[in-house]
Amino acid sequence: MSEHIHVLPASTACRPVNACATAPITVSRPQLITGFIGQRAGQLHIDVYPTLALQVAPSCLLLPQSGDLVSAVLHDDQVFVTAVLQRLDASAPLVLDGGEVALHLVAPSLTLQGTESVEIQTDRLSLLTRTSRWVADTLHQVAQSLFVRASHAQRKVEFVDEVEARHISQQAGQSLALNARMGSINASAVLKIDGGQIHMG
Repeated sequence: MSEHIHVLPASTACRPVNACATAPITVSRPQLITGFIGQRAGQLHIDVYPTLALQVAPSCLLLPQSGDLVSAVLHDDQVFVTAVLQRLDASAPLVLDGGEVALHLVAPSLTLQGTESVEIQTDRLSLLTRTSRWVADTLHQVAQSLFVRASHAQRKVEFVDEVEARHISQQAGQSLALNARMGSINASAVLKIDGGQIHMG
């Protein structure tokens, strides 16, 4: 049994696929790029595509600064920054920016350590916990109004407990006891002691 092999001419055997199409097909695929962040008119852009809109991807919490080397994805005529590879100013603070979306950290244990200082700035601060402990060599509290409410309160001062105020008012619903080894009450104008019964001595 004989076999026949037909060889097509080179002009028709290896023609590109798009040569037979009536119109070119454009496939939009994300493209990974790197570049430097620039700023113009208050808007950030990447130097390799300075005319395209620049957005920071939600996975990149570190806010890029002008001059930073970043990794980005080009998709649908938009540039999405995915990572900051190198900072222009290595000493510049790292800013975690969630934009308009809240940032939640969830973990069994969370430690926040500042070797020099920790500063929190907000319009409202809420601390909800079953047990709270504050340990400091010096503690300063400055407030326009201070309100403390508790079922039981106990304060122990080892040396001096001093209160300065224009008016001091203390009210006990049942009893008031002041005990000391030595005591004195001084009033420059009037001293009044009033009670149903007064026992002295």
